[in-house]
Amino acid sequence: MEISLEELAQALEHSDVQQGFVDMKTGKVCLLDENIADEDAFEHAMKMEEEWDHYLPIPNAVDMEERGIMEAFAGRQRDDVKKRLEESLNGDGGIRRFRYQVRRLLLQPAWDRFKHTAYREIARDWCEENQIAYHAE
Repeated sequence: MEISLEELAQALEHSDVQQGFVDMKTGKVCLLDENIADEDAFEHAMKMEEEWDHYLPIPNAVDMEERGIMEAFAGRQRDDVKKRLEESLNGDGGIRRFRYQVRRLLLQPAWDRFKHTAYREIARDWCEENQIAYHAE
């Protein structure tokens, strides 16, 4: 059984709003639909509980890693841009201000690529820590 590093990275990028699991029997990365009705969510949870031993929860990597990813991205920019991005991260609301600066500085495509690459690395590390075989597309 191998999981797709790409699917896991995409799940990690949304892990702050959607709980994800890896089905250790099939290698499938499963995300709970954020719009799922309470009754359906309960039914799904009960089904998973019956076979819990082969589901591994995906951690909330966004809350744990995103600020560090932002700081790393800022650190790779030219000095004037680096300063603006780093200053935007200071204090309450820093992540929101960082995202605003990324758009304002027309860095969105570069930020999206950088962030996705970072989540692929997090996915790779997570697989290795959990001794899960993976394949990269």
